[in-house]
Amino acid sequence: MHGLARFAPLLVVVAALSNLGLSQTTLNPDISVIPRFLIESNDGEKLSQGKREFSQPDFQFQELELVIQSYLNPFSRADVVLTLPGPDIEAASLGIEELYATVFRGLPLDLNLRFGKYRVEYGKLNLVHPHAWPFVTQPLSQTRFLGEEGLNDLGISASILLPTGDVYSRLTLDVLRGGTIEEAAGISDTSGSKPFYANSARLMGFFSLTDESDLEVGLSTLTGIHDPFHRDRFWYVNGDFKYKYKPSMYTALVLQGEYLYNTRSAAQDQAFQPFLDAAGNPEARTINSSGFYVYADYQFFKLYSLGARYDWSEAPYSNDDRTTGVSVFAGYYPVEETLGLRLEYQHFRTEAPGTATVVNTIVLQVLFSLGPHKAHPF
Repeated sequence: MHGLARFAPLLVVVAALSNLGLSQTTLNPDISVIPRFLIESNDGEKLSQGKREFSQPDFQFQELELVIQSYLNPFSRADVVLTLPGPDIEAASLGIEELYATVFRGLPLDLNLRFGKYRVEYGKLNLVHPHAWPFVTQPLSQTRFLGEEGLNDLGISASILLPTGDVYSRLTLDVLRGGTIEEAAGISDTSGSKPFYANSARLMGFFSLTDESDLEVGLSTLTGIHDPFHRDRFWYVNGDFKYKYKPSMYTALVLQGEYLYNTRSAAQDQAFQPFLDAAGNPEARTINSSGFYVYADYQFFKLYSLGARYDWSEAPYSNDDRTTGVSVFAGYYPVEETLGLRLEYQHFRTEAPGTATVVNTIVLQVLFSLGPHKAHPF
């Protein structure tokens, strides 16, 4: 009974929204519940007589998403994403991942407006929730420069379609509170002051190459204060592409990649250690580093997928700290993607001055969807 009490807020939210949808014909939200589970083993924890051994497979609760979506009126809609994070399902508490409203018509110049807490349109993958990835693990460059939760912040976003003829193109501008920067690639502010604003922008273009293939390309920027004590600023520039070839409703090939370039002025690293010159005196540095990922995902018979991904990334505060990874993944999505199973093998190597670490990981992810928000889009 005590364990069920932890989920009482989740049950209250679902019940309240369901009753609201039944009693008001003008507001009948779509409600979906998407849990994810993992079985994982790696050879980075266990050594036997100098030889690597894979650890005993560990059963884990990864995350539960409660997605609530509805049109508010013919001009706007609202989206709410509540999450119950793992791995300790007994101690987990419900939190807000996204909570925003979008005005998509009725404004001058066909302007779209979004406000609240949301995944920022920075690059291509950041907009996509992990349950909709074709792979299990997050790309290394995304983890290092954007954090495990990605760029998700309070803010306001404005986007506008550009007059580019047959090419669909859109410009999006964001003003963000800046509270998530320290969690990703910044220094924690222990002074208790308000975060400095951050700004993001993305320019994208969508090209229809043939009746069966499309290409999307994008260029994004992000800037903010990464060191609140010295008021040091960083800049990210990100290029992304996604190519999709779909000759039939049962077969598709996706090629996608992103390259991120980071430049920042810094007087200290994330551990508050000052940078020193050859004589041992404090100095300010300009740090340039980068990272990228690229993957291919082939879906066939509508239910199966095979793919591979290559990662390479430096660190936000050092270009001597590098990590590379190779992943091979497979997926099975029976019955209209309401259930998904993903198997992934990943080999990654991290190199820092004086150290090198190699880890191999095998992970099986199981997820399912109750409601219209599917576990995997085809």
